[in-house]
Amino acid sequence: EKSKMPSVLASRGLGRRLHQSKSLLAALVAVGIAPCFVSPFSRLPSSCRDRSPVALGPVKFVSKKGPEYAPVDVELMYEEFTSGEGGAPKGLERDLITKFFGDGDHRGYGNHEEALINLRKSLEAGEPFEGKDDQDGWIWVAADNSVEEGITLHLRRSKPFGYRPFLLAKRDKVGELFEKINWKVARYQLNQKLGVYDMWGRKPQPAAPRAPAEDVSK
Repeated sequence: EKSKMPSVLASRGLGRRLHQSKSLLAALVAVGIAPCFVSPFSRLPSSCRDRSPVALGPVKFVSKKGPEYAPVDVELMYEEFTSGEGGAPKGLERDLITKFFGDGDHRGYGNHEEALINLRKSLEAGEPFEGKDDQDGWIWVAADNSVEEGITLHLRRSKPFGYRPFLLAKRDKVGELFEKINWKVARYQLNQKLGVYDMWGRKPQPAAPRAPAEDVSK
């Protein structure tokens, strides 16, 4: 009788485990995933391969929502661009203009005066430009900086969000930019991305509302 005790206890333990398994199976049936838990010697149904915890584990859910950019006060930015005394650019600004609107190269050689004239003509014509045309009366010289090509310049007729706003002009008053341009502002703009971050890596804050202009007619 003593030799039968272990087998009796074992059978009781097995019965208890079977009862627990049936309870678990009933719960799985209730949530609709029981068919995915089958014998290890059988093949998973096709409907379970995508719903099983193992299959769902590594799935990466990618949002289709586009990037969000901070609002930009274009009028205020234009005032900053035209806060100087005009004249020809120097250093990096001059070399970039000569490279992309003239015969310049990466070493800074080329006809700088002719390139500046070509830049003005391109802004007045609005061609060639990249992206869409917002028809808001503004024309931009946007800069991009990549590992493969370095800094590149191109024209845009819409706000160049995500790019560096090198220059900004009014479509019908391009000459005003060249008469009053502040080249220090152009250099500053090369260090930030429009609507993304400023030269210190901070996200731009919405500009404070402007006070209404005083009525001088009274």
